[in-house]
Amino acid sequence: MRRISILLFVLSVVASTLYAHHGRGATYDMKKRITLKGTVARVDWRNPHVVIWMDVKDETGKVVTWGFENAGVSQLAQEGYNRNTLKLGQEVTAVVNPAANGGPTAIVVKVILADGSEIMSRDRGQNPVD
Repeated sequence: MRRISILLFVLSVVASTLYAHHGRGATYDMKKRITLKGTVARVDWRNPHVVIWMDVKDETGKVVTWGFENAGVSQLAQEGYNRNTLKLGQEVTAVVNPAANGGPTAIVVKVILADGSEIMSRDRGQNPVD
């Protein structure tokens, strides 16, 4: 009985640590959304989170490469996405929650393709933030 109690305690500590990893309020401004248009520069299809890199022209015309955190590989795969969903050089619009520190990083709210279709969208209850 004591071993089971110890095992349950250890499992609860590990589970709470894993759950805490997903808090993003300190990293991203979850109350702010911005829309950026640009081209896909790279997609890092890896865990713990897929990262989409997008070249965006700022107001002066300078190209800034943004990195957008997304869900993990397994979750996106379950939703029907894969490493070939976005193509290098493809024009897309990204709606994101920007970095709290103002840097060119964000977390994806949704990606909009040139035909207007939305993919990888948290607005439809997919790709949860926390």
